[in-house]
Amino acid sequence: MKLRPFELALIGIFSGLAIVALIILKVYKPAPDTADPTFVPVGQVDIWGTLPADALSSVLSDLSEKNKSYNQIRYKYYEPVDFAQKLTSALADGTGPDLILVSHEELVDMRKRIQPIAYESFPLRDYKNSYIDGAEILALSDGLYGYPIAVDPLMMYWNRDILSTEGYLTAPKTWENLVNVVFPDLIQRDFNRTVSRSVVAMGEYGNVRNAFGIVSALLIQQGSQGTIDDGKGGYRINLNTSSAGNEPLVTTADFYTRFSKSSNSLYSWNRAFDEDLMQFIGQNLVFYFGYGSEASKIERLNPNLNFDIAEIPQGETATLRRTYGKFYMLSVLKSSDNKFGASTIMLALAGTNSSAKIAQAAGMAPVYRSLIAAGSNGTYGRVIYQSAGISYGWLNPNLQATNQHFETMMRDINENRSRIGDAAADVLTRLRNEY
Repeated sequence: MKLRPFELALIGIFSGLAIVALIILKVYKPAPDTADPTFVPVGQVDIWGTLPADALSSVLSDLSEKNKSYNQIRYKYYEPVDFAQKLTSALADGTGPDLILVSHEELVDMRKRIQPIAYESFPLRDYKNSYIDGAEILALSDGLYGYPIAVDPLMMYWNRDILSTEGYLTAPKTWENLVNVVFPDLIQRDFNRTVSRSVVAMGEYGNVRNAFGIVSALLIQQGSQGTIDDGKGGYRINLNTSSAGNEPLVTTADFYTRFSKSSNSLYSWNRAFDEDLMQFIGQNLVFYFGYGSEASKIERLNPNLNFDIAEIPQGETATLRRTYGKFYMLSVLKSSDNKFGASTIMLALAGTNSSAKIAQAAGMAPVYRSLIAAGSNGTYGRVIYQSAGISYGWLNPNLQATNQHFETMMRDINENRSRIGDAAADVLTRLRNEY
């Protein structure tokens, strides 16, 4: 039967409508049913932190895609040196965040602003079972001051070309081997004691990028008890106290300053040098003590540098391996107007999957025992994971102030203004005034 033009037109219209209907049914996704008890909107949650935004972007995006109630999470990055001042100003103006993501180095300074998590809701026994030992630095007398997200261990970076040229195929594992065996073969000084190639950047403070971490690692290796929460809102400074009865701060200051004294056999560094990181990148420094997260930065700054990373040296007679690590934590602020939403997002980001992704993106290690035990196949991840389990920190009062006091101590010793014991006693007095 021959169809008339009018009938053909009708068939075409209905066919088109049918196709459009099928397309709509295919792509249409109903809006969340707010009456559904499984949908709980968390509202807007602002997070400020000192981890680069790139480390969180993919995780936040994934959370938002999987749960539309999480689509109002905003993260803002600040340089660590600026964070405290920016936060204080914002809180005074009533425009502060709901959550902060910072390292434990800010904990004492931020403690009065953080809403602690009661041990009734997260028992300390469960916390210890879940996380590596060093993460217990967040467990204070009145509760947990956040959920740990990642740890950035202090590592030893070494120039593979320089060591192999001198006949060494691996990095030294002990301080004794480093200073007594490897150091004499690697140092380059002329008859006037002018250093043309440094082995270790220690002794001075201002031009050593991670001087605080290095000093802290040496203190921890010496058995220092650090700073202890006294349970009354105060702290006991036990930096120069250990269970073995030695004086960790005195021993650390003595060892550290040997590398900057021109009369010492370990003389390798002075204040005239550029920052140690740049010296290492320029192949004028054999060993650089940096955090695991710095590996990708070093690769970018000098793609031709043949380097590797290793656990920092330990004492030859040490029975326990130790290094310093920065533990990053998520904490809810007391000032938040949306504590429910902030707590919900904190739990979501602190879960095993999310925190592992954040740690990996930041070049750090996760803090869950199960994830550390599973290991990493990354170029640097494997070594970083091994150091994560032996990473510890201490409760410094204020990082900027502590750095100033440690720098003064080292300068007083180097310039013979104070004996080592007196300089150590002075810095303890200054630190007590900071808490």
